[in-house]
Amino acid sequence: MSFELGFDIGGTFTDFALLNTESGELAVFKALTTPEQPELGALDGLLAFLAQLELSHQQLANIFHGTTLVANTLIERKGALVGLLTTAGFRDILEMRSEQRYAIYDLFLQYPPPLSPRYLRRGIRERIDRDGNVLEAVSEADVRRAVADFQRQGVEAIAIACLHSYRNPANERRIAELVRSLWPGVPLTLSSEIAPEIREYERSSTTVANAYTLPLMSRYLRTLEDQLAAAGFGGNFYLMLSSGSSALASAARSQPIRLVESGPAAGALAAAYFGGLAGHKDLISFDMGGTTAKVALVHDGQPARASQLEVARVHRFTKGSGYPLQFPTVDILESGAGGGSIAWVDKLGLLKVGPQSAGSAPGPASYGFGGAQPTVTDADLALGYLNPDYFLGGAMTLDLAASERALAPLAEAFGWTIVQTAAAIHQLVNENMAAAARIHILEAGRDPRNYAMLCFGGAGPAHAAGVAEILGLAEVIVAPGAGVASAIGLLIAPIAFDFSRSFPTLLAAADWRTVTDLFAEMESRGRRMLRAAGIAKAETIIERAVDGRFQGQLHEIQVPLPAELDAMDAEAFISRFKARYRELYHYVPEHTPIELLTWRVRVSGARTPVKPTKLPKTDADPGPACKGERRAYFPERAEYVMAAVYDRYRLGAGMTLPGPAIIEERESTIVLPPGMQATVDAYGNVHLIRARV
Repeated sequence: MSFELGFDIGGTFTDFALLNTESGELAVFKALTTPEQPELGALDGLLAFLAQLELSHQQLANIFHGTTLVANTLIERKGALVGLLTTAGFRDILEMRSEQRYAIYDLFLQYPPPLSPRYLRRGIRERIDRDGNVLEAVSEADVRRAVADFQRQGVEAIAIACLHSYRNPANERRIAELVRSLWPGVPLTLSSEIAPEIREYERSSTTVANAYTLPLMSRYLRTLEDQLAAAGFGGNFYLMLSSGSSALASAARSQPIRLVESGPAAGALAAAYFGGLAGHKDLISFDMGGTTAKVALVHDGQPARASQLEVARVHRFTKGSGYPLQFPTVDILESGAGGGSIAWVDKLGLLKVGPQSAGSAPGPASYGFGGAQPTVTDADLALGYLNPDYFLGGAMTLDLAASERALAPLAEAFGWTIVQTAAAIHQLVNENMAAAARIHILEAGRDPRNYAMLCFGGAGPAHAAGVAEILGLAEVIVAPGAGVASAIGLLIAPIAFDFSRSFPTLLAAADWRTVTDLFAEMESRGRRMLRAAGIAKAETIIERAVDGRFQGQLHEIQVPLPAELDAMDAEAFISRFKARYRELYHYVPEHTPIELLTWRVRVSGARTPVKPTKLPKTDADPGPACKGERRAYFPERAEYVMAAVYDRYRLGAGMTLPGPAIIEERESTIVLPPGMQATVDAYGNVHLIRARV
């Protein structure tokens, strides 16, 4: 038998999913993350998981990995010391940014500090114009002086980002050639390779961020690969990219910044997959884990994608206050908080939750690892939603008394009881997540009321019904293995690579020969990388698109293109462009020329998806699904009520359960409020629906 494994290292837990590729049987596992050395905790968790299943590393054909390490490195600013080489006169672009203020009336506006400090940014005499013509060759003397200075200053990685290199990378490549001859082995990142797109600041930011994370991720991946090989693993090791695709570790190692949203992207893929099984192609993907909650939109069976994202914001939910990164990504909104997020009182005396998190060390007070501050998990435990004796399937015991002690200072500050305080924390988190999700969906030109919600993550099923009620959604779907859905998503991600090149032109004056050459170059690179991953030419899928706008605008929309540009119907393209524009903005400036900026290619290879298999049963003789009753507090009743408690692994297809009820599985807990009912479909999905009166 052959197996594939996916594991996703999060802020609090590492999630594992293992697929038997012959039978389609799926097994899942969850272990605490070790923040200081996440790879060691993951390897220990993998060893325990395989031992539980009586399997060995040698039986694993492929391993797929997602991680938050890149994002955490940027947030915590624990990356390499980076030197930046750029066009003379432009070394301050990282601080000048786009010259747009994210809060126009804030006199004390803050941005994260540049990842390359000013004393390590050097201007090199060279110049390429906007059309790609070389106006000035690279000054070798400038490069030699800069490299010598970087060596004295202890620089660990170098970023190269020259003006207009997206049109002609010759000068950047010459600088890289000189650097390698002067300093063999130094980690290098070129903007023309990592983000060959227009917009100088965003391109430079992406290049520096990649250099900043490159040494750390190289060491991390080397440790993982060496330890897996030593344990007997001889298969392929893949990494999950932010774009929702997988790539061989060898291909992705030089561009670690593309892993920044790897775990959440895998979760969105799992949502699309399980939603399809449940008969829903339009979904709101809601992922609430231990540290954060994330929302993504799934439309027509595919997660929405964007051409850039932003990380490490000074103000967590304020767009423009972080580092912009310029590459394709699943369009994910970080929303609200996670189970480990801490509740506190602000200067105005208002209750707040997050963004600070207790993580896995010390974790919520109820974990018993030394945490003393009240968290969302502590509130959910005090409300009776969580079973203190069945957390992680009984692998951990939660301390209810410790949760109540942690909540007591907040209760005293507001003059509430412990349970009222816990209910306020639970409701505030739901309101925050719903508000953020509503804005994200409306900005995409969609009405949230037309979507079902598919929820996952360790904390997601406990909060999903409340969030859906606020959004006005008719249905919530909780997938099998919801607590480890991101690891399941890793197993169904396609092997794919995304490429882009900016070549600005008016549609009416487009040089289609040049555009065709750009596409041919990108597609050729993609095909070579797929061949290296073992994907045959016949299995290769090519998708083309272009970012366009009306002339004079600052932002673009993306429109698909046909496989052969010679066959492109210009009028049909204009019609598609205007239809999408109208969908987003409800008005089209009819007589304004269309400008095309960035040309995109996605080269992918088909993968057989996970078969629709239920999770393993708890034992050979399932017995009754109802485990008993538990006292739980529901704001709808403003009191504790007795809620039936069900074992999810014993729920059969077609079963209907009335609320209030609690459905337990090893990795998460579903909370079914009064007035809702749950039904189970043939694939093991639990559907939460508002009961008809």
